[in-house]
Amino acid sequence: MNIRNCCRLGLGLALLLPMGGCGERITRPPLGKVSGKVTYNGKPVTKGSVIFTPVQGKGGDTGQNAVGQLGSDGSYELTTFDTGDGAILGQHTVTVQADSKDINELNKIRPDGTVPYILPKPAIPEKYTNATKSPLRFTVSAGSNTYDIQLKD
Repeated sequence: MNIRNCCRLGLGLALLLPMGGCGERITRPPLGKVSGKVTYNGKPVTKGSVIFTPVQGKGGDTGQNAVGQLGSDGSYELTTFDTGDGAILGQHTVTVQADSKDINELNKIRPDGTVPYILPKPAIPEKYTNATKSPLRFTVSAGSNTYDIQLKD
């Protein structure tokens, strides 16, 4: 590489360096930690997830959902940006997605090499799976929040 090319490369890099900090910094809304357990007719719901959807005008202006995977005992912990960080502050509509069987078990490869496309039957009433129909509402406050979700027929 000759001196002329080295100078061009150095000048190009020098022009790019100031641009590294020009982007707009995104600020995250305040969060509250949220955890709890989900039961259906008194038994733990062990497969699926819990979704907290902010209600507009009640702290939900930023609109980020928080999701928590259900554990083997029905427990969950919500995540919005980073694992376990919680949900944005304010009122939320809560939905639960739960399947009666593992989708991978239902869709095993057949002897002829094809894969069936079978969706599992919902393990809970439909009203809990749709944000526009769900009767579940919780308000997330700063700090730690524990919401045990009891689903019934």
